Amino acid sequence: MEAFERDSKRIVAMSELHSLTVVNCWNTPFMRILLFGFGMIFAAPLWVDAQVTATMSQYNYERTGANLEEWILTPSNVDSTHFGRLFSRNVDDSVYALPLLVPNLNIAGQRRNVLFVATMGNTVYAFDADDPARAQPYWSRNLGNPAPGDNWIGPVHHGILGTPFIDVPTGALYVVAMVQRGGEYNLWVHALDIYTGAAKYNSPQLLSFPFSGAATLTNVKGGLQRAGLLMINDILYIAFANIVPDPKDQHWSQEGFIETFNARDLRQRLAVFQTTPAGRKGGIWQGGRGIAADELGNVYIATAGGSYDGVTDFGSSVLKFAGGNLKLADWFTPKNHEYLFLQNIDLSAGGVTLIPNSQLLFAGGKEGVIFLLNRNAMGKLESAQNEPLQRFQASTGCGLKDCAQTLGTAFWGRQRDGVLYVWDRNDFLRAYDFVNERFVTTASAVSAEKRAMTGGPTVSANGSDAASGIVWAATTESKKSGGLAAGTLRAFRASDIKQEIYNTDMNSARDALGDFTKFAPPVVTNGKVFVATQSKTVNVYGLLCGYDVSSLVSIDRGRQNFRAKNMYTQSITVKNTSSHGIGAPFDFVLDNLTSGASLTNQTGATSCAAPAGSPLIRATNAPLWLAPNTSFTVTLEFAAPSIAIDFKARVLTGASGR
Repeated sequence: MEAFERDSKRIVAMSELHSLTVVNCWNTPFMRILLFGFGMIFAAPLWVDAQVTATMSQYNYERTGANLEEWILTPSNVDSTHFGRLFSRNVDDSVYALPLLVPNLNIAGQRRNVLFVATMGNTVYAFDADDPARAQPYWSRNLGNPAPGDNWIGPVHHGILGTPFIDVPTGALYVVAMVQRGGEYNLWVHALDIYTGAAKYNSPQLLSFPFSGAATLTNVKGGLQRAGLLMINDILYIAFANIVPDPKDQHWSQEGFIETFNARDLRQRLAVFQTTPAGRKGGIWQGGRGIAADELGNVYIATAGGSYDGVTDFGSSVLKFAGGNLKLADWFTPKNHEYLFLQNIDLSAGGVTLIPNSQLLFAGGKEGVIFLLNRNAMGKLESAQNEPLQRFQASTGCGLKDCAQTLGTAFWGRQRDGVLYVWDRNDFLRAYDFVNERFVTTASAVSAEKRAMTGGPTVSANGSDAASGIVWAATTESKKSGGLAAGTLRAFRASDIKQEIYNTDMNSARDALGDFTKFAPPVVTNGKVFVATQSKTVNVYGLLCGYDVSSLVSIDRGRQNFRAKNMYTQSITVKNTSSHGIGAPFDFVLDNLTSGASLTNQTGATSCAAPAGSPLIRATNAPLWLAPNTSFTVTLEFAAPSIAIDFKARVLTGASGR
């Protein structure tokens, strides 16, 4: 019965989210990745790609940090006149985990685009992602008393630090919370129903850490679950850092673990891998970047400085695991690993990114060095005989000295090439071209902006269209790793990052970001930008006046009908003639309305969408997403001295208000 219920919910969730033709393909190992990642999509109509989900950190299983299905926001409309803060969602504490988005979800009896937020106060929220007036969450769930924060983790609390993972087909959100109970500090894994917040799959479960020759620990004060969670093939992967077996030895014995669980029954832990069981350290924190996975279900992580012997200990390494049993399949370790360990120069500070449509990956850390590796032959210990495909200095980084550092990257894979964007602490934003499966190791562009800290870059673009690309980042002037400091959201033309096209300081009265969150790049989906802050908010930015989609639809005007003295009605039908879905809200704008006529059922007027001042009516009966070749109709009501009423109709979409 449980299996039947699970499969039924998968099919319902698929049809709700994507309007797919359901086929018997769920036993294909990578099918869930194909359907719900940003990579290849099988068995789905073309318009599905317009409804962008952000169900994990860095958008996709490759962890590229690039949303290549953004057709609304472009360098032509992201400026301080047309783009700004639309609204904020208030929460109970600082937000370090990235906001997640699920579109077209049937929640609370209606279809809505839903924003999921997890806080350092250990609360998970489900908010409306579009309507400024719908400030209250559809549901919220507190997962326990958070541990105290500190200067490195957070100014007040240490609760939910790592970005959750949402499995849309089963409606499950997986999240790890640090909970203080008396004198103990425990990590708990939860599976929450995305429709209600109720517990699923025998959660919560207390996480434990078995040390070789020592007791299994559950009290892990200072333990970090920062890397974004991963779930594939019904297996949940969770990575950890700073798990300390000896409370008297806080500095040198901070260990790294990765653990796997049956995602449908969290009581079943499947495997545990300790990175340095015979040594020290080797944490997996990755600057918050998620655990990467390839099309075969192999999993990739990067470890922090720690002991290395190539037998049991794998500090300062990039590791490849062959699935949920955590069998180590391959690895790469820099030749200067011991120096990196002793100087606290973590390779784990940047995580691992898989380059789409190739067998390549890259990783980099505090040293500012990028390693390009072959996923099928990673090389193990670097030597003259086992060199990486490439090793180059991508940023100034820490250099060869200890510092609190992260290496923020985003990769825009295009049809025949790509671009790597790197923004390190105390450095400039840099772009490196990727040609013929190799990086051009001299930066193709360097921005004029040098900032003390960034949350790392993210890219939005419409596929390979170079003119559509934008590089986004949140920055701060503060050099402190902890505490509160004002932040700024910035946007650069991706084709030339020397051109900053927008920042929130241009109109701070309207757009101010609030307090900066480190390791938190902006999340861009469906014409909006979601930014985590330490001001107890997630800020939502977008086009202030909507996006004109008149060229993507047909607009058919019905006959004008007499209703009463000087009162008339007319129907207008809009049909999506494009190849992708178009998201609500929809506004009909009437330009050049006949003199003496007025739209009596108008709901507003255009402001900055030229020409300003035209009456508009919001289509309240329109679907949340208008699929290709589908239509809806609105009725206009006029007061006019005669039936000779004329106007030019436009259709705007995506704005949250007028």
